[in-house]
Amino acid sequence: MIHGFTEKEWNDYLEGCAAENLQDRLEAHLIGCLSCWELHHQMAHTTEALRASGALIRTQLSLQDSQLHAGLRGVFEKLRVAEAAHPEPHHAIRQRLEELAAVMTPMCGSQTAVKALRAAAQDSPARSLDGVTADNWTQFLQRLKSIAAVMCGDTGARLVWESGQF
Repeated sequence: MIHGFTEKEWNDYLEGCAAENLQDRLEAHLIGCLSCWELHHQMAHTTEALRASGALIRTQLSLQDSQLHAGLRGVFEKLRVAEAAHPEPHHAIRQRLEELAAVMTPMCGSQTAVKALRAAAQDSPARSLDGVTADNWTQFLQRLKSIAAVMCGDTGARLVWESGQF
């Protein structure tokens, strides 16, 4: 703390984003305190020099659109390759859940299919659709098969079971 002002208050003042009452207090203090005035002058000069240097570097290091696009293509390609090599397990589960909903929708409607998936998850070790993992998939699928048997008959339940197999 310098003469009753925190470092943050000084920085806000130097950056021009201090509240009006803080700005008034600091300026009143600067009028009567030579050491703070010198500090303010030095900090303002340093801040301006940093801004000017940053502007110069930004103009020297700016990339052309073609360079930016090539770089982005490279980044996206690396991400695609990494994702293909190591697919996210949760993504695979999410995809399987969507496939099961698609299988059940013609038999019982989309809303009922989603409710059946939720009910199966709640009655399984997963406790919710977000909690369904490869480890508890079989228990979830068994519960869903039981629900499908009641709603869609044995044939529908077998279809759900077979569709849910990895």
